[in-house]
Amino acid sequence: MAVRISAIIPAYNRARTIGRAIESVLEQKLRSLAGADELFEIIIVDDGSTDDLAGALRRFNGPLRLIRHERNSGAAAARNTAVAAAEGEFVAFLDSDDIWLPGKLSRQVSEMLQRGWAASCTAYLLAKHGSSDFVSPRFVTGALDLQHMVWGCFVSPGSTLVCHRSLFEDIGPFDTNFRRLEDWDWLLRLVRSHALGFLAEPLARIQPSAGGGVDKVIPAVERMWQKHAAELDPRMRRRFAAALDVERASAFYRAGNFSAAAVTLSRSLLRAPLRNGAIAAILHNRLARQA
Repeated sequence: MAVRISAIIPAYNRARTIGRAIESVLEQKLRSLAGADELFEIIIVDDGSTDDLAGALRRFNGPLRLIRHERNSGAAAARNTAVAAAEGEFVAFLDSDDIWLPGKLSRQVSEMLQRGWAASCTAYLLAKHGSSDFVSPRFVTGALDLQHMVWGCFVSPGSTLVCHRSLFEDIGPFDTNFRRLEDWDWLLRLVRSHALGFLAEPLARIQPSAGGGVDKVIPAVERMWQKHAAELDPRMRRRFAAALDVERASAFYRAGNFSAAAVTLSRSLLRAPLRNGAIAAILHNRLARQA
């Protein structure tokens, strides 16, 4: 059975770094999956860049399409534009500063077809300057549901998510009102009706994100609460509130407001003193990065 995949790469001022991302897509070997040569297309959405992104793409041959936004509209809008233009049965997302590891698409889609998953993410290597990369997150292979997703978006769907394109008709597009956390919002909507498959095998390499500023994170956190809290049971709602506090605390910390970060982090621990999944994930990544 032939399977066609649309690889989606949103980009904003990434002319100098996007080449490695594109190369990692072109190097995917899919003949064992469907027995055909042209199994994917690459859709790049230039989200209002001011650098010469188009010029950086001229050296590439292959099934590559460039769509340009005249003004910067954010990652959610860029991904929505690409999904609307996609022709593949599956869509696979990759951030422009990350790469897929060899065999990612074949391995992941084969697992999805075998297990009946409509969507899946994978573990990944988190880049670590001056030392070896490390694997994140610490989930085991299997299906993730709401009890996992309320703690945060640690599966890095911007570079690991593969799903049936038809899911966007069921779940809806990414919410363009978010300038941060739009992928977490979409996954929370997804797991209400579909399992999210997860492969513990690292199949992408992720550059650590600097994270958003307070001006973007705090409004996104408030919108997340407004959209999702009322539909959660009391235990899930408390965990969700604790995870959102961690998002706030991280933004305050990056802004140098250490007292606000400490207060907000303490509030998260008060809400969920045991098995706080959001704090555990952050500690895992930070300790591994320092090791």
